[in-house]
Amino acid sequence: MLEQKQREERDAPLRQDIRMLGKMLGHAIQQHGGERVFAMVERLRLDCRRLRECAQSLPGASASEAAAYRQEIADLDQEITQIVEGCDLETAIDVIRAFTVYFHLVNTAEQHHRIRRRHAYERANMRSVQRGSLAALSETLQTFDTSTLQQLLDQLSIELVFTAHPTEATRRSLITQARKIADLLEAHDTFPQMTPRQQQNWERDLENTIALLWRTDTIRHVRLQPVDEIKMGVYYLDEVLYTAVPELYNELQQSLAEAHSTTTFRVPPFLRLGSWIGGDQDGNPNVLPTTLTQALTLHRAHIIEHYRASIESLAQEYSQSLTYCPITDDLASSIARDALVLADYDRELGPQVVHEPYRRKLSFMWKRLGTLLSADSTRVEGAYRSPEDLLNDLELVRESLLKDGEESIAQGRLATLIRQVQVFGFHFAAMDVRQHSERHANALAELLQITGLLERDYRDLNETERVQLLETLLSDPRVLPRQHLPLSPSTVHILRTFESIRLARQEFGTQALTCYIISMTRAVSDLLEVLFFCKETGITALPIVPLFETIDDLRACTNILADAFHLPAYRAHVRACQERQQVMLGYSDSSKDGGILTSGWELYQAQGRLAELGTRHQIQITLFHGRGGAIGRGGGPIYDAILGQPHGSVNGHIRVTEQGEMLSFKYGLPSIALRNLELVVAGVIKSSLPQETSLTEEQRQVWVEIMTTLSASAYTYYRRLIYDDPDFLRFFEQATPILELGWLNLGSRPARRSRGRNLEELRAIPWVFSWMQSRYVLPSWYGVGHALEELLNARPDCLPELQRMYQAWPFMRAFIDNMQMTLSKADMHIARHYAMLVDDPELRARLSQEIEAEYERTRRLLLTIIGGQELLDTNHVLQLSIRRRNPYVDPLSYFQISLLRRLRASGGPSMSDTQDPDSSSAAEQERVRLTYAVLLTINGVAAGLRNTG
Repeated sequence: MLEQKQREERDAPLRQDIRMLGKMLGHAIQQHGGERVFAMVERLRLDCRRLRECAQSLPGASASEAAAYRQEIADLDQEITQIVEGCDLETAIDVIRAFTVYFHLVNTAEQHHRIRRRHAYERANMRSVQRGSLAALSETLQTFDTSTLQQLLDQLSIELVFTAHPTEATRRSLITQARKIADLLEAHDTFPQMTPRQQQNWERDLENTIALLWRTDTIRHVRLQPVDEIKMGVYYLDEVLYTAVPELYNELQQSLAEAHSTTTFRVPPFLRLGSWIGGDQDGNPNVLPTTLTQALTLHRAHIIEHYRASIESLAQEYSQSLTYCPITDDLASSIARDALVLADYDRELGPQVVHEPYRRKLSFMWKRLGTLLSADSTRVEGAYRSPEDLLNDLELVRESLLKDGEESIAQGRLATLIRQVQVFGFHFAAMDVRQHSERHANALAELLQITGLLERDYRDLNETERVQLLETLLSDPRVLPRQHLPLSPSTVHILRTFESIRLARQEFGTQALTCYIISMTRAVSDLLEVLFFCKETGITALPIVPLFETIDDLRACTNILADAFHLPAYRAHVRACQERQQVMLGYSDSSKDGGILTSGWELYQAQGRLAELGTRHQIQITLFHGRGGAIGRGGGPIYDAILGQPHGSVNGHIRVTEQGEMLSFKYGLPSIALRNLELVVAGVIKSSLPQETSLTEEQRQVWVEIMTTLSASAYTYYRRLIYDDPDFLRFFEQATPILELGWLNLGSRPARRSRGRNLEELRAIPWVFSWMQSRYVLPSWYGVGHALEELLNARPDCLPELQRMYQAWPFMRAFIDNMQMTLSKADMHIARHYAMLVDDPELRARLSQEIEAEYERTRRLLLTIIGGQELLDTNHVLQLSIRRRNPYVDPLSYFQISLLRRLRASGGPSMSDTQDPDSSSAAEQERVRLTYAVLLTINGVAAGLRNTG
């Protein structure tokens, strides 16, 4: 009871914020949407909330009470359906918008409350209470000697890689408004200290911002192009991460100092940012070879402008005169060289600056950076040739300040700028290029055929023949003649991409373009084909990263790499890459292929095997985790996910994708971004330190055996429904909005890799997104309940062991806690309404009953293992958040079902609203508005559940 009271006290400010924001939204709706819309929103809100209350009261109720609750649920369900069905389209659109805007406000309020709680911990000197924080990590660091810690710091390498995403449902306009609201909420925490006029101004600003949000369209009417996605990625770099990343480094240094106050640790720039945005060509015909150059150019322009702004500010601040402030000889010599090279600019600065050495030196640096923005900076005299040149100048300034005793100045903003240059270089975020393995094979086949080097079709060769041929080609120093060959556009695309990579590495530096990723890697030849194209275009030491995505490929990945390491050509390539090999693991496609349980277990085992492989070959293998935002794509709390990796598989090295649909949630606000960065860094450091374990080898083998049994059972059950049932695709397409998703202008990438209309060609992202929309959330749990039940039926004595696994094994705990979250977001009551969209009654009944039975089975058995009464009893914050949201998501789902039925009956989606309305028929105009309304509900549900794909 005391703990519950404390939780309520902690959450009181959040509840207050949500009530205040909801009230102001109500005013905006009444003012701009009308009383009728407001009244309907209130009626639906109250009905859905009461329906949820009845459903939550059912467990533990007496027979008579349960019957009464069920009757009330049925009555409320009918009433809500009648309200929605009887609503005219324009009113429905405004009601949908109202609930969607509400979720944007709630999301912002919850994010701000996370920041508020963090500050509360710090004020109360309770930072160690916050799990996953760097301050909490300092307690662990105290148990290790300083040499062990410095050795780990020296080998740390963490990279967060941003991706573009076809389910990024949040427009930049909304993100900007959300950030303003967050700032206003932060100001509201000091409301009592404001003057009456300040309070009035604050209220006016918040009301105006919410009114603006209400009148902002959440739907994109034009599909994003890659350049738009690049700019969106740069937004997070500019507005948040440029300052958040160096702050993270400062916090780590503070934690190290707290752990060992007598030691000064050297913290290298181990945390960096990467990007696929503009380089990910897999299945996206809109990303061209030139798109890569566009992205790199934009990145460079923005980071250089940041440096120039920082240096300009420092130049204005550093007004020290030579009369009172001596400088080092090295700095004086550097200034003299700059004055000679930039003589015209030196005269422009004027005679006064001659006596202000720091201002003069910084001004030269500002000018030299500006030349990097010219069309051909390499030919401009005085231009910096590399980030190291800039760092050398910054270090000269810092060393001179330190020698003169100005330590506080040297360790202030100047030190921050030095850290930023170390981390961001001249590229801001390093680019990756990704392409599907089949594209390389097809391009090579055409080249060999046209040049007459191979009479047979390369694609008809078996794997042994391919490898032998590629070894021969790689050992030949000559390149194939390509000029004036009648090559297909697809092959030209591949060749031009590699040429663009070569030129980009020359112009922007090797750090700006860090690797080439091969989607759907299935054989050694996939690696050698990319190595061949590198050879043909003169690229050396470009890391080649195989991406293993299916269950079979995860099982085979170690053998594939081991075979590659034994080949002279590939081993020489690894040697050129400093004995390093990245391996990317696909969470999304492996989950779609084999189900969530089998995917998780195969990924876990693959990581352990890959770590052993690297040790055996003395190659540093870095695992690149292709995690999505939703649980069905490997999402979930990153700290727990890292701690759940096999021991020895991290070793201070990790790359992780930050999926586009999660960027606004994780990096929309600076403090939230800092918290996410800290969770990753703390997790990697903790998992990389030597660990003591009481787990015996015999116990480990028992757990491995249990997981292997569960995985095999879950895989068979999952595949039987998803791939073996011939009617499943029809159920899926009708019971979810998967076919309508293609009309939502979310990203530049198509939902399918090809035009084929089958599950194999459907990308994992829209696969998960559509199930999330229908509230089944099926990819995130299906097959788990069956596997557990089958195991316990055969071996009832396994239950205590499963409970021990949950308590003592980080991998199992993270997996089951993710199950709790995803099952809590699923809702079979709402899902039944989606099932009614399936036109075949027999199919509808058969599959919906099977899915619901598996849901209940999974839920029941998870609670048995956890030992709780309700899902998420172990995470009350998340439990409360989901319960708070569900009654407001439900109206959007009711509307989506109704509108999907009407839209499909009218002939399907239409987005021809750019046409002259007068030239369109009434029926066509109706379809356009129906399509728009459906897309609004998709955005609203995504915002409400805080998960897309």
